[in-house]
Formats: sequence, structure tokens, C-alpha cells
Amino acid sequence: MSKARTTAPSDLRADIRYRDDGKYTMYGISLRWQIGENAPDHEAWPPPADWNEGNAPYPHLYEVWLDDELRQTVFLHWSSWNWMQSNSHWVDLGDQEPTGQLHVKIRAKVDGEFTPFTNVVAIGSERVGLEKWAVRLPREKAEKAPGAVLDPRHGTANHPRSRAGAAIRDLDPSRICVEARRVNTSTEWAEVVPGADRMLADYPWNDAQKYLEYRKFFEGNTLASAGNPVFRGLDLAPDDALGDWPVTELDTSAPTQTFTYDYMAYHQGESWSHRWFITRPSWDPSEGLSWQDLEPIPFLVEVHGAPREEESTSWEFASFPRRTGRAAIVDIWGGHGGPDTPNGENGGMTGEFFLSVSDVLLR
Repeated sequence: MSKARTTAPSDLRADIRYRDDGKYTMYGISLRWQIGENAPDHEAWPPPADWNEGNAPYPHLYEVWLDDELRQTVFLHWSSWNWMQSNSHWVDLGDQEPTGQLHVKIRAKVDGEFTPFTNVVAIGSERVGLEKWAVRLPREKAEKAPGAVLDPRHGTANHPRSRAGAAIRDLDPSRICVEARRVNTSTEWAEVVPGADRMLADYPWNDAQKYLEYRKFFEGNTLASAGNPVFRGLDLAPDDALGDWPVTELDTSAPTQTFTYDYMAYHQGESWSHRWFITRPSWDPSEGLSWQDLEPIPFLVEVHGAPREEESTSWEFASFPRRTGRAAIVDIWGGHGGPDTPNGENGGMTGEFFLSVSDVLLR
């Protein structure tokens, strides 16, 4: 029997849940499964028998299939003390309550070979409530567990190249990039964030529920700047005078895509994640870019609970949409970090995220 089969996920559990993200209600699918000795309902101390301080031989790469369609690739890198991170995942569904029934299944990749699929779970639109991510550890154990890295770690999407990378870092000579540099009041290509004042006023990180409340920061056609006026040049819409944003061509007939990220340093912490979204086929670039233009399910997710064997800046995955035409790709990278909170509340920090918007031509 192959190693992939012996480490296959099984006993998948799934239901629709929701989170209150400011004035928005965000829906998702809560997934739990069996992997090794880690059962879906194993939450309390002690760890699973094969946990080995987080070095259990569990898969790190998963695919999520909805209604027999590959919708998301997930890279899981769990904290040494948090076994829930190794057999659980939240699939974003957006701010519209789902209707009808969804059928979900997952599989993992081990040594280059995909495991068999799990059982298929049929889930309806009944929402269960807020998802709880915190592991209930004894106090003495929790105090010994390292927290998220506190130093700021910033970056931007490198392939496909982001607007910040093109306009600010690379000084691209295209007319729209020149204009973006003129109207921006920041020259920091690796720090497209909402801004400290906004994060202090309404924390991005929900420490009680352990998730990043990024949706509430995006109003109108200011997605590319994260609503921060110092980066307002990144919100420029193409027109006859400015021309188009530089695009990266992607061959969607290829079996996989490889995306890369230009870190100033790799940020590690159990709360940190990347989420990559793509615009809907109906998106019109000349109308700007808003949250409503995005497909609600991110096609690629990575959880940064622990360092990878190598701090690689790339992901190879097969879940990229197979279509052609002009599109924008949005990456949200963030978690528990950012400015200190005034009185040490919210785990001591506001939370933060860094935004990348990449313009692409799909062939």
C-alpha cells in the first residue's frame, strides 16, 4: 500500500457556518477530518497519539472539491501545539447566504501522489453559528506555546506581478504606472495596508474567534489600495489616456500554475494565512475594482502556522480557473500582528493584512 493511501484523510465532517465581519455576515464551510490519530472531534488535551510535537506525518497539501469541481488548493502548516490546524479548514463562501445544497469532498497530496477522496458530504444552507478555531489547551501549556511573530513582515505578489510591484518597486514606464506614482504619497511597495488609524479604530484580527475580518475594509472601488489614500494610485482604472495596467499572461490550459510572493521576510504565526481571489468573468476593468467584482471562494489558501521545510515563496497548484480573458487576482496575507492595542486587548495587537492586486491576461 502506498504512503499516500496510508495517510489519506477520511471521515470528513462539513457544515455551513457564518461569522459576523463588522456590518457583514460572512459565510463559509467548516471542514474537519480524520488524519492519522487526529480525529475530527479531538479538541481537548492530550494531543493525538501520533502528534509528536507537530511532526506527525500528516499531509500539508489538500484540494477542496465542491459539486465535483476542484475549487481550492490548501497548504496547511500547523503550529506545534495546535493539532486542530492539521485537520480543519474554513472555505470562504462570501457575504451572500448560500442556497440549495453543496457536495464537498477533499483529498491530499503525499510524495507527489494524490490520496483517494474522502466521503462526500452534502450540506444545506442552514447556518450553524460562529466558527470556533481556538484549541482549548491547559493554561500551563498555552503559556509555553510561542505566539505569532511580532515584527512586521511585508511583501507583495511577484508572479503574477502586483500593481505595487510594477508601479512602485519596478518603476514600470507605462502611463498608468507613472500616474500611480504621481498620485501616491507612499513609496513603500511592500506595505499596501489599510493604515494604522483604521486598524486601531476597527481591529482586522478577531482574537476571540481567531480569524481575519478583512471584508469590512473594502468599500467602493478602492480594493487595490486597501482603502488607504496613500496608495490611491493603485486604484486607477484603465482608460484611453492612461492605458492598461501591465499584465502577466497565464496559460490556463496548463495542468498547474505556480505563483510566487516577494517577501521582505517570511511571516510565521498560527493565525497567518494567504487567500487568493480572482475577479468574476463579468468584471470590467474600466469600472475599477471592488470586492463585489471577486469570486467569493479563494482558489488558493495557505496557513502559516509553522515554517515550511524551506521558506519557499512559491505555490504550485491545479485549482486555478480555466478560462480566458482579462482578470485581476487579489491576495490577502495577514493575521495577528499590526499596531499594539491601547490597553492590551485583542491579544495585544490589532491584526493586519497586506494586499496585492495582480492584473493578468488568461489564455
